[in-house]
Amino acid sequence: MKQFISLFIISSTFVLSSNAQEISADVFQSDLPSKTILYADTIQKSSVQDTAILRIGSKDVKVIDHDNGTEIIWGKDKNKRRKCGKFDGHWEGIELGFNAFDKPDYSMYDAIDKDFMSLNQGKSLEFDLNFYELNIGLAKSYVGLVSGLGLSFNNYRFENPYTLVRDQEMTLPVYLDPEKLEKTKLAVSYLKVPLLLEFQIPVNQHEGRLFINAGVIGGVKIGSHIKVKENGTKDKDRSGFNMNSFKYEATARIGYKGVALFANYSLTPLFQSGKGPELTPFTVGISFVE
Repeated sequence: MKQFISLFIISSTFVLSSNAQEISADVFQSDLPSKTILYADTIQKSSVQDTAILRIGSKDVKVIDHDNGTEIIWGKDKNKRRKCGKFDGHWEGIELGFNAFDKPDYSMYDAIDKDFMSLNQGKSLEFDLNFYELNIGLAKSYVGLVSGLGLSFNNYRFENPYTLVRDQEMTLPVYLDPEKLEKTKLAVSYLKVPLLLEFQIPVNQHEGRLFINAGVIGGVKIGSHIKVKENGTKDKDRSGFNMNSFKYEATARIGYKGVALFANYSLTPLFQSGKGPELTPFTVGISFVE
C-alpha cells in the first residue's frame, strides 16, 4: 500500500507540472519495518516506521500506513530549513479571534439609538487564513522580517435589535422588531499584507523556539454585507455602509513552536469620518502557524 501511494503521488506530480523533473530511485531491501523518504532525486529507507515522505521544496507530503488505515499529512519542513541556518518566521497558518470596539462614539446620532452597534462578544469572531509567507533573515536564524499575504473574515454580531442602511450623507441605524429577530450582524473581509519584526529564542534544550513578533498589517476591503434573519428569512444588504476601504493595524504575537496568542489594534476607524459611528476595531485570539 505504501509503495502504491508513493508512486501515485509521484505520477500525479508529473501530470500536473510540465516542468517537473524525473525522480530516479534506488530501492534497498530490508526485513525490518522501514521508513521511506522521497527526496527530489532519490528514494531512501530507514528503520523507523512505515511512512513515506514526498518532499517538494519546503513542503512535506507524509503518507503513513498503520493499523487504522492510511493517513496523508501536508506541511512545511521547518526542521530542514532551520538546519540550513535560514530564518523561518511565523505568519502562514490560521487564526481565530474575538472582535470588539474600543472607545465607541455615537454622539452624532440621537440618544434613542445609542450603542446600536454594541456587540455580542461571544459571537463576534474573526477568522484569518494566512496563505503566503516571505522571510528575510537579519541575524542568522533568530531575527528577521516576516511578510506575506492573508485573508481576514470579520463578523460583528449586534447585541441590540438594529440593522444598518446607507443614506446619501451617512450610515443610519434601523430598529428591528425584537420579537421576530433571530440574528443581525455586519460581515467584512479583507486582503492583508503584514510587515513584522520577529525574534526567536531556543528553549527546552533546543527542542523548540519561543517567538515574539510585532509590526503592522495593511488591509484592503474586498467585501462587506449586513445580514438579518427574521422568522427564518434571511436578508443581505451589500451597500458598503460608508466603511473605509483600507485599514492599518498594529499587531503582536507571542508563541511556542506552532501556537501563539495574538492581538490586533486598528489604526484606522471602521467608518469614514463623519459618515458613521466612531469605532476602532481590535481583535485578540489564537494562531496556529507553521
